[in-house]
Amino acid sequence: MDSDFDDDLPLSVLKERKERRMKKNSKSKTTPKRSSSQNGKSPRSSSSKKVRPDAVRSSSKKFRPDAVRSSSASKKRKVVPDAVTSGKRTKKANGTAAKKTPKKKEISKVDRLGNAMKAFMWWTVEDPPDGAQWSHMEHAGVSFPPPYEPHGVPLVYDGKPVQLRPVEEEAATFFAAMDPEGMHLGNPKTAPIFIKNFFADFRSVLGKGHAVKDFKKCDFSGIRQHLEEQKMIKKAVTDAEKANNKELKETTVLKFGYAIVDNHMEKVGNYNMEPPGAFRGRGEHPKMGRLKDRVDPERTILNVSQDSFVPRCPVPGRAWGEVVHDPHVMWLANWKENINGSVKYMQLAAMSSFKGKSDRSKYNKAARLCSEIDRIRKDYKKNLKSRDTAKRQLATAMWVIDRLALRVGGEKDTDEEADTVGCCSLRVEHLHFDPNGEGSDSKEIELEFLGKDSMLFKQTIDFGSELYTQDNGMGEVVYDNFVRFCKKKKRNDEVFESLNPSTLNAHLKSLMDGLTAKVFRTYNASKTLQDELAKTETELKGWKKLTPAEKVKEYNDANRTVAILCNHQKSVSKAQEATLEAVGDKLQMLKDQKKQLKGILKLLAAVSHALHLVSCVPAHHNITTCIFPARRRTK
Repeated sequence: MDSDFDDDLPLSVLKERKERRMKKNSKSKTTPKRSSSQNGKSPRSSSSKKVRPDAVRSSSKKFRPDAVRSSSASKKRKVVPDAVTSGKRTKKANGTAAKKTPKKKEISKVDRLGNAMKAFMWWTVEDPPDGAQWSHMEHAGVSFPPPYEPHGVPLVYDGKPVQLRPVEEEAATFFAAMDPEGMHLGNPKTAPIFIKNFFADFRSVLGKGHAVKDFKKCDFSGIRQHLEEQKMIKKAVTDAEKANNKELKETTVLKFGYAIVDNHMEKVGNYNMEPPGAFRGRGEHPKMGRLKDRVDPERTILNVSQDSFVPRCPVPGRAWGEVVHDPHVMWLANWKENINGSVKYMQLAAMSSFKGKSDRSKYNKAARLCSEIDRIRKDYKKNLKSRDTAKRQLATAMWVIDRLALRVGGEKDTDEEADTVGCCSLRVEHLHFDPNGEGSDSKEIELEFLGKDSMLFKQTIDFGSELYTQDNGMGEVVYDNFVRFCKKKKRNDEVFESLNPSTLNAHLKSLMDGLTAKVFRTYNASKTLQDELAKTETELKGWKKLTPAEKVKEYNDANRTVAILCNHQKSVSKAQEATLEAVGDKLQMLKDQKKQLKGILKLLAAVSHALHLVSCVPAHHNITTCIFPARRRTK
């Protein structure tokens, strides 16, 4: 051990020894370029930590290994094992901290496959002949959810616990998993629908003669508390359990998450079968609360090529319902669900070549519409004043689809689906004329209805504004047509009673091959984005001066304008509502504080003025009379 580390020696002795060693090292010629003796410091004095030789070698480019081995200081240095110094920041010989070598992030096999699949340039490959989507397709089928594991928590009915069979307990757990304050049970409009549908299906699961007959006597709090405890347990899992769960998930992805299409690997989108549960739906769906069945392999149809192996069913003792070989469709598997009787599909992911080709076709149609838009607009503008009501309604609907980017819409059975609305299904109740009460000169209409996925469309359109009247936009004519179409009609009557989606689409296709209302939306969205980006480029005089973060902001702002045009919006979560409410409360508090501060400022200004007057009044004058002059006396 070096004598410098002898705790029994006084500091003065240690200082003298240190100075002698520094002089000796400065005169030594054996190691003139040794990094540890720079600035006249000894290797011991440069750091109080014990440094490994390999750490010193990595911290200096001019280091000579033979010089260190021959030095006396290096012989006395105690080598510290790697386990002791791993993960710690070492110091260079000149006293500066050496940079910690960053640990390389281990890339999983799933990520490596994802990076490898990006190399496939599908647009350079010729399409299969005869309108087929593929020539060869192979995949592993569908991954089914595990069977239900009973938890044994009873349902309390009329104050008494009732033990349920596993299938009954599973159905009760579906309802207990719903948030009582959520968007379904917390909404007074949707809660009765949800409860009615759930309890009807729950009674069918319980069977005739069961003790549970009245929903109001059911208490799901015990099951709900058990589910909350399970959530807390999942959050408190150890790192080892997290790693194990991640490995199991990755194993499932590697088995079911990929397909081979025409000798290229593609990622599968929804390879997991939908688990059973309570149907939620969007908006005020009339079937919300109904129980979704567990889909068995026998209800599943696979689609693979004839020359590929049929995947083995992952559920032991079960088999696929049917195996087909149809290269003219893009789906890999399908099944029929029990709520709406619709067919669900397992398809490739959004990054696949199938989706890329579909998007390419969509934007190519929008590009063709760009060259034909003037001719099409002339076609419907000439019919906006037609004496034929059917032609006038058709032209007005085309104007609305073109300028307001509305979807076509169609008739729906409100007993089976939510009451969503489009252009052709607009009713008088969805139009509010002169919403701001400006009088007869107003050309404003407020459109308010539930669109696709029950998203609220609520916009006030000023048909007399320059946006809709410039370049012979005919906005005022369209306003007059709406007034005419709604006159002498009831609230539930349709605005375009002589028009339906089939008639509209047939007319659009006669103007341009493949033209639909969706192509109009794609064209208007793309044109709006292009115009907004060009506007930014003109105002900022080029994009090169912007940082990457500024470019992202400008693009997001332009994209937000497109979202407003197409009424693209996300539903607000419960947490977001709480955050917005808190921000609103804070804003109101700040406004109140601002108002109080303004009052204080006025008071301080008055006091300051009074003090100034006091300082200006001579001593022999009456101060009160000067500051507060006497009012004129009245008889």
